[in-house]
Amino acid sequence: MNEWSTTIWASISAMTAALVLTLIITLGSLARESANIQQESDAAVENIKEYRKYNQFDGTINLFPTDVITAITESDGMPKVTVYGRGPVSPREWSKATPASQFRTSELVKDNVAGGLFDPTDRYTSELVPDANGAIVQIIFRRQ
Repeated sequence: MNEWSTTIWASISAMTAALVLTLIITLGSLARESANIQQESDAAVENIKEYRKYNQFDGTINLFPTDVITAITESDGMPKVTVYGRGPVSPREWSKATPASQFRTSELVKDNVAGGLFDPTDRYTSELVPDANGAIVQIIFRRQ
C-alpha cells in the first residue's frame, strides 16, 4: 500500500514540475513576442519622426538661407548636409567628421554675413538622398 502512495506522489510531483516548466516556457515566449511587437512599434515611431523631420526638404524649392542653416544645425552631421552656394567655398559639406563648432548657428551666420556661402537674397532647392533601407543619409541644397 505504501508503494502505491509513493508512486502516486512521485507522479503528481512530476506532473506539477512539468506544468510549472510549461508555464515558464509559455510566459517566456509571450514576453519575447511582446518585446518584438514593442520593438517594431518603436521602429515605426522612429521612421515617422525621421520622415517629419526631413520631409520638409524633399524636393522643396524657394528655401531661404535660414532654412538651410536650420537643417545644418539640426543634423549635427547625420545626415550629411551639402550646400552648393556662391563663391569659392561652394560646395560645402557638414558631416560626422566636421568639428562640432561648425554646427553652431553663430559660425553659420558668419558664413552668411561674409557672403562666401549664403546670400540673404538666394533661394535654394533641396533633395534628400536615402540609403538602401530608406534612411536619409544626405540632404543636398542647391542655389537656384
